[in-house]
Amino acid sequence: MSNLKFSILPLQEKALTPFVKRMSYIENETKEPQLHPIPPLDTMGLTFFFGDLMRNVYNGKNEPLQKRAYVLGITTKGGVSIVHQGTVKQIFIEFTPTGFYRLFHKEGSNFTNHPPADFSTIGAQILEKELENCTRDIKSIQEVFETYLLSMIPTALPEIPLIDEVVKLMQTDVVGKRSIEDICEKVGVHQKYLFRLFKKVIGISPKKYYRTLQWNTIMNIINQNEEKSLTKLALECGFYDHPSFTKEFKKFMQISPSEFINGDVSLTEMVLKYNS
Repeated sequence: MSNLKFSILPLQEKALTPFVKRMSYIENETKEPQLHPIPPLDTMGLTFFFGDLMRNVYNGKNEPLQKRAYVLGITTKGGVSIVHQGTVKQIFIEFTPTGFYRLFHKEGSNFTNHPPADFSTIGAQILEKELENCTRDIKSIQEVFETYLLSMIPTALPEIPLIDEVVKLMQTDVVGKRSIEDICEKVGVHQKYLFRLFKKVIGISPKKYYRTLQWNTIMNIINQNEEKSLTKLALECGFYDHPSFTKEFKKFMQISPSEFINGDVSLTEMVLKYNS
């Protein structure tokens, strides 16, 4: 068993709102190693953790995280987990769909489905040094993050309203009744152009981004409807039957939907709670 806490940290610098989706704080205390599967992520992020070291499990490799500051890319497939043991405290910055690209001028595809990347990949060694040297408390770490990101706004790339419009359309019908073809027709762009733009800015294709949004919604529904039939749930979410739904779910979460529903409270469930 562990003592797991998850909370949202309100942004102090409101000028960051167009770039930062949210900032969260995660704390875990456990005597035994705990494996937390990471659900598909639909956003780029920065993280800094302190306390005991963590381990990253990726593509069958179990490796310690040698540093404490990392860039986290979008994840569209399963097989990514974090191992917590001891006392670990973590600040996680999630960017809006275009926020990371606009601030750091780095294409999202460089980080998609990759292990955590060093801050040197985005030229943020100064930020890493400031985080390492600041007081190890939530308020101080949040202030360092926000001050640094705020300093980057003057050199930020222009807004990309097309992506914002497309993401909004996806979110209005997140279980998948709308096709990418319909969305392109609605916004008046060719599919190939939208594909190139999404790959460059966000790091994945519009179809994969849409699917990632859908999976987070599906897991939210599961997390909030323990009594609902999984077969009914599968049909509501656009799957042909229960087996196809279960197979797809296992690819992402490494466990079945029923195991997810009946399992102990995990990091995934707590994150989903705040996503709903």
